[in-house]
Amino acid sequence: MRGWGQQLVAISGEMKEEPFSLIQMLFVWFLRLMATVALFSGLSYWAQLTGLGAADLPRFDELPVHWQVPWVVLAVLLPCAAMGLWMLTSWGIVLWVIASFIEIGVYGVWSESYISRPAVVVGHAAALTLLALILVTMAIQRYRERLH
Repeated sequence: MRGWGQQLVAISGEMKEEPFSLIQMLFVWFLRLMATVALFSGLSYWAQLTGLGAADLPRFDELPVHWQVPWVVLAVLLPCAAMGLWMLTSWGIVLWVIASFIEIGVYGVWSESYISRPAVVVGHAAALTLLALILVTMAIQRYRERLH
């Protein structure tokens, strides 16, 4: 059984356990953290949809349609993304990035039509930037390993 810090690598037809690099471990923990955040965010949208949400917003059925559409999309997308992120799948990352861009649009770009939440926008921008940095670093690391 593989440990948390090991991966299986095929070398000359046989499987050999090789420890994860520091950047790979950081990537796993980052995805698990983002999965937790996405799950709680998705649950907050479900709370709004079911009437258990924030008291400062009207009930879901009283919201204008341009609010209802992203709320429903995010209520479905974020828990699915959380599951994919937790399982370390590429589709989980894609769903999370899409949900992040939707929230950046709703709370940042079109905040005059919705609610302005600069902390959400900054948080998503920081997380997406960190994801890009980790992926680029891992790609450079793989490239260097292939050269040796």
